[in-house]
Amino acid sequence: MRRIIILIVFMLTRWIVPTNAQPQCTVTHYDETNGMAQWFVTQIVQDKKGMIWFATWNGLNRFDGYTLECFKTRVGDGIDLPSNRIQDAVLTDDDNLLCKIEEHIFLFNTKTCKFSKVQPEEERRQLVMFQRRITHPSVPHSDIFECQDKYGVRWAIGRDGHIAYKQNGQWITYPTSIGQYRYLHYGLTDHQGNVWFRSENSVHKLTFSQKNFCMLPQDKPMHVRAFCIDNAKRYWVTTRDDASIRLFDKDNHLLGYLGRDGRLHPSYTSFGSPIYHVMQDTHGTFWLASKPDGLYRLREHNGSFNISHFSLNSNDLYNIAEDQYGRLWVGTFEGGINCIEQPQAEQPVIRNKSNGLSYPQDAATRVRQIHITGNGVLLAATNSGLLVADVSKKDARQVRFKLHSRHAQEAESLSNNALMYVLEDSKHRIFICTETGGIDQIASSNLLAEELSFSHFNTATGFASDLTQSAIEADGSILITSSNQLISWNPDTKQTAVFDANYWKHSFRYSEAIPAKLPDGHIIFGLQDGALVVDSKSLRKSTFVPPIALTALSIHNGSPDLAVDGLNTLLLKRPEDRDITIHFAALDYADGGSINYAYQLGDDASWHEIGKEHSATFLNLSPGTYQLKIRSTNSDGVWANNVRTLTIIVEPTFWETRWAQLLYTLILITAVGGVLRTRRYIIRLKRRQQELHEAYLALLNAGSETRDDHQEPMPRQVMKPEDEAFMQRAVTFIESHLSDADINIGDMAEATATSRSGLNRKMKSLLGVTPLDFIREARMRKACAMLKKGLLVKDVAYACGFTDVVYFRKCFKAETGMTPSEYRDENYGR
Repeated sequence: MRRIIILIVFMLTRWIVPTNAQPQCTVTHYDETNGMAQWFVTQIVQDKKGMIWFATWNGLNRFDGYTLECFKTRVGDGIDLPSNRIQDAVLTDDDNLLCKIEEHIFLFNTKTCKFSKVQPEEERRQLVMFQRRITHPSVPHSDIFECQDKYGVRWAIGRDGHIAYKQNGQWITYPTSIGQYRYLHYGLTDHQGNVWFRSENSVHKLTFSQKNFCMLPQDKPMHVRAFCIDNAKRYWVTTRDDASIRLFDKDNHLLGYLGRDGRLHPSYTSFGSPIYHVMQDTHGTFWLASKPDGLYRLREHNGSFNISHFSLNSNDLYNIAEDQYGRLWVGTFEGGINCIEQPQAEQPVIRNKSNGLSYPQDAATRVRQIHITGNGVLLAATNSGLLVADVSKKDARQVRFKLHSRHAQEAESLSNNALMYVLEDSKHRIFICTETGGIDQIASSNLLAEELSFSHFNTATGFASDLTQSAIEADGSILITSSNQLISWNPDTKQTAVFDANYWKHSFRYSEAIPAKLPDGHIIFGLQDGALVVDSKSLRKSTFVPPIALTALSIHNGSPDLAVDGLNTLLLKRPEDRDITIHFAALDYADGGSINYAYQLGDDASWHEIGKEHSATFLNLSPGTYQLKIRSTNSDGVWANNVRTLTIIVEPTFWETRWAQLLYTLILITAVGGVLRTRRYIIRLKRRQQELHEAYLALLNAGSETRDDHQEPMPRQVMKPEDEAFMQRAVTFIESHLSDADINIGDMAEATATSRSGLNRKMKSLLGVTPLDFIREARMRKACAMLKKGLLVKDVAYACGFTDVVYFRKCFKAETGMTPSEYRDENYGR
């Protein structure tokens, strides 16, 4: 009787990993809360480009996967629509829409987004067509609408909104339904295979996918920490929170819970210690790394296990690895690496950094995982970097460890010191998962080299994430767990694919458990609340290429123009039109919120990835011709070959043209020439003034007794007759009054027949000096001439119009730099 009960319990706890992906259906509802203009939808149409149109009783709604835009008649638009109540719509051969409105037919141009009236003959013909047009009937109470998705699965949708799919010849009710809606009508099956329905007050979209994963059954959500596939093809699953250990056979039957008594129990039993790693050595002995309870050795005998317990220098254990000599190398959280020699002995020898193991004393005490290559090189992922040692030596005390860590100034060092996992793939390449630095690959051929070089793959180089926890090789790629996503990475092509909540239709958070390949070929991943089982061969992304539509254009913060999808060239004529915002959408209706975008402005520009933002703003565009290119991923995050190009021509104003540049050049040349001519004129004028100035001073100095009255005063100068007469009068006045101390400008002006101001201007223009300056210079010249003849200083002062000899000396020294006596002594007789 007891055996029968146990058998029943085992049958109830059996689970089967699905060999084929399971069909999934997601239902999305659209109504006025999503932006629909009116709740009553009469028709659903998709144009050839891929845009979805809803005919409603409040105009025509355009849906690009993000927003619903309404097009209808407005006051003053010149469109004589009887109302905005669209009763039906059909797509024309030229990709426009014929709309039936109050028994009239109007054409809606999908490029210009304008309504127009059709010709009477055409209207009558189209009215007959609308009356005869066979649309899919509403789903009556006893009828069912059937369709087949892109995976070949048959689906049925009933009037009551219930959904079913066909599997192995039988209809299976799907747990999700459309809901209770009256007048359920089939709308269309779009280009992706999504099926659209309309009801009395909503639009319903059915998106089909496949569930290619399952969850490992467990009593309640628990943090899964370790897996182990043993020699008998059983697999072990340990959980941290409840310290349980479950064993399953190769056919996914639950064999039981391992208790501390070494027996398998059919119902839930806690082992009592959280197990972080399970491994089976070459002798068939099981070793369990516990945190915080140390090391357990399990030897199987007659269906049960003999359990031994050992303490290390730290009992917070993370990982165990076996070398070619059967020694165990154990990674601890605080004690670094421990070596278990003779592990099969009753009392194995345990070595660590305090009793003979040559280990860095101040580094790498926290060891997360240990990997030993086939040629005996130990690689340990620690919180301080990568610890490397040659463990091919028989004596563990001769093993020397080398710590490789990150150096900020060395580009080929580790990207991060906090390492999570070391993976050696089938080509013997070493990859390291880092906590926040992505994936590092050892580029050095000699793992025991004094310095190792690393290649880096992270978000800066286009990798999907910097957070990497563990990895497993599968089907030519490496599957890497991040915090909330699974990354498939091909190290040869460097291509990545991200499987996240959008792909699974479920949110997962991965634990640090090392993934394992189950006996049936599926891969199991640890989660914070369970375990995920995946068929790696079915991990495929969608190949759908969504077309990109231009949905709106705003110029200089103006009202958006919604009729821009047919635009291939945008001409901007005015300077104020050079600030533009372009909105676009990839027409993928599976999940628009998962699409990423990038744009390029100019053939030589780089692509700017803008994430899920589906608009681009350009400010103060310079004159010229630009090629704006836009591309996107599909809803699975795969970049598609769907580049949409828009030519933008920014017309220059006249002042920005080459003619304006030529004009600017001519103006500059003219201005520079004018400046140069003016400068030459001023130089010539000053030279002429200086020559006249010197000539007339010389003339005054010569004295009237040596000058012929009829002699031309300036034989080398060409002067106007009136100017020459003016200077003759001025010189005559100065000659006759040079010794007069009371000489003044007024008398000189009167003698030259000019005003005081006229005298000043005339002298400045001809000689470059004022009359008073000229008189002063004439007196100094005469004083110099008289001193050269040896006359007394006081006689010279009085002869030159100075009544004060002291003042004369001061003025003379200021002019010549010498006193009158010094000048006379130096120049007398010359």
